Amino acid sequence: MVALAIAVVAAGCSSSSGGTSAAGSTWKLGSPLTCSGPLASSAGPYCDAVRAWAKSVNASGGINGHRIDLIVKDDAGNPATGLRNVRELVEKDHVIALVGLPPAYTFSAYLKAKKIPAIGIIGNSDYRNPSFFNVGLNPFASVFSVSQETSRVGVRNFGFAYCAESAGCAQSLPIIQAAAGGFGQTTTSVKVSSSAADYTAPCLQLKNAGVQAMLIGAGSDVVLRVLDSCVAQGLKARVAAPAQAIEPNDWLKDRNTEGAIAISGYAPWYDTTIPGIRAFQAGMAKYAPGTETGAAASAAWSIAEVFKGAAQAAHLGDNPTPAQVTQALHGLQGFTADGLLPPLSYPQGAEQNLASSNCYFTFTIKSGAFASVNGGRAECIDQQKLAPFVKLLPAS
Repeated sequence: MVALAIAVVAAGCSSSSGGTSAAGSTWKLGSPLTCSGPLASSAGPYCDAVRAWAKSVNASGGINGHRIDLIVKDDAGNPATGLRNVRELVEKDHVIALVGLPPAYTFSAYLKAKKIPAIGIIGNSDYRNPSFFNVGLNPFASVFSVSQETSRVGVRNFGFAYCAESAGCAQSLPIIQAAAGGFGQTTTSVKVSSSAADYTAPCLQLKNAGVQAMLIGAGSDVVLRVLDSCVAQGLKARVAAPAQAIEPNDWLKDRNTEGAIAISGYAPWYDTTIPGIRAFQAGMAKYAPGTETGAAASAAWSIAEVFKGAAQAAHLGDNPTPAQVTQALHGLQGFTADGLLPPLSYPQGAEQNLASSNCYFTFTIKSGAFASVNGGRAECIDQQKLAPFVKLLPAS
């Protein structure tokens, strides 16, 4: 899905530690992330955020008295490296779960065979994989929400500029076209590369098609380069984006982002009236000072909190197995992580990711500042409205 393709991970590789000692056994978690490479601009804070989360947990006595040994491995955007990293995490480090996933991975079948739970933003083909537990919008809700919100502001001609580097971007095209068509929108699609020196050609194609709003599936810096190039070519269109593609400082400085339509499966990172956001901001300030605390960091922290919530609710003890972690995740009912997430549950069976993650928050940029839409409340999509799109993406 588009959100996956651009909602990546962040900077560096190591094990995180620190804080007070815990009474029980140490739990090993793996984070196979993309900490560098062409999509790093969107992913920058991910690695720092998951490390900060682990340090915060350990400083407060661990989870159920168990210290977290978080092992972060960077695939630098290379799927083959990612598979090797995951094999090492499972077979050498013996992690009990994966927390966070890279945008492009080739280890889906491996995790399914090994029955290792993976919590994060999943790819288009893995919504039925029992080893994956999606956090944030599922692939169908992610696209449907963009069409729904752009149609509400009168958009009839919709543009999709998708990244050339990830197959996940192109796989999203059929569902984007179907979702837009359901709202009476026409779709114009173009391909963009993060390494391109110029985007004149795709921008002129969008302009000539009369595009009124466009979704740019790429890293945060590429989104802005494409947007700025299109504005320079005379295209007057609002940019739509998954929140994880937004680097706050850069986006607020760019005048062309005014009126942006941003969709997020996570609570707005800037809304400190939410207890979970306050805890996230405090943890980042203490354990990752200077790191951008925008949507990408908030997503990483929220994903890790899902593991924590499941472990606490199931009262996991010494040396839990991946199977026990999986059962703990299925046991979650309406979990929100103190408001970081819309209510999240994972029912047993192949529909675990389709039946969850259908709710989203919307925000915009108004007068150079982020502003929540709909009073900051999440909106949930009826699962039946998403059913027609399920057949458009391959099952795992």
